[in-house]
Amino acid sequence: MEQIDLPCKWNLYEFTGLPDFFHWDRGAETNRIYSEREAQIEKKQNLYRRITILSLVLGIPLSFEIIGFPLLIVAFIFRKNGRLGNKLTDDLNEEQRQFRNAWYAHTDIFVEPLAKKFMNGQWKMYRSKRICLIYSSESVIYFDADEELLVVYNRENIKEVSRERLHTGAQTQGTANSVGGATAIGNTGVTVGGAQTATQTNTTDFYEWHFDILTDFFDYPKVSMVLSDSQSVEDFIGKAYAILKP
Repeated sequence: MEQIDLPCKWNLYEFTGLPDFFHWDRGAETNRIYSEREAQIEKKQNLYRRITILSLVLGIPLSFEIIGFPLLIVAFIFRKNGRLGNKLTDDLNEEQRQFRNAWYAHTDIFVEPLAKKFMNGQWKMYRSKRICLIYSSESVIYFDADEELLVVYNRENIKEVSRERLHTGAQTQGTANSVGGATAIGNTGVTVGGAQTATQTNTTDFYEWHFDILTDFFDYPKVSMVLSDSQSVEDFIGKAYAILKP
C-alpha cells in the first residue's frame, strides 16, 4: 500500500478518479428516466388543470342545464386533489424516491477503494445520505460526496471525540370528549348541569445526535455529523466513540 503522509485533505473525485453522480452509469440512467417521467407527469398535470378550469368555466353557468352537471363531474374528477391528480402526485413522489435512493447509493462506490488504500485489517463504516465515516483503531476516513471533500486522519491526530443526544422540540396532540347535557328550567332562560369534557394529550419529543471528532489538523480540524435519532444511529455512535476516543 502506498504510504501517504497524514493527515491530509483532497477533492474526493480528483483523488479517487471515480465519477460524479451524473457520469456514473447508474446515475446517468436514473437521471434520464427521472427527467423523462417528470416531464410526462408535468404534461399530464397541466392537461388535467386545463380540463378542470374549462369544465368549471362552462359547467357553473350551465349548472341548471342538463350539460352542466356532467361538466362539473369532469371538473371534480380532474381536480388537483382528485383521484387522477393524486395518482400523478404519487407517481412523481415514487420517481423522486427512486432518484434519491440512487443519489445516496452513489456514495457507496467510494468506500471500498478508500478503505483499501488507507485501512489495514478490520474497519467499520457508516453512511448517512451523502456523507460517510470509515474508521478503525488506526485511522479515520471522512468524505462528503456533495461537498467533494475527502479527509483522512491517523488515530494520533485525534484530540477529542464527543457525542450528544440533543432535544430538538416536541409536538403535542390533544383530543376532547364531552358527555352529558344541560337542563332548562321552564321559560326562565336558566339551565342546570352541563357537559363534562375529558381531554387527553400526547406529546412526542424529537432528538438528534451530534458526533464530533476534534483533531490537530489545521486544514480540517473538526469532523461533525448531525444524525437523526434512531437505534442504528445510536449503535454506530457508541461503537465509533469507543474505538476513536483517545
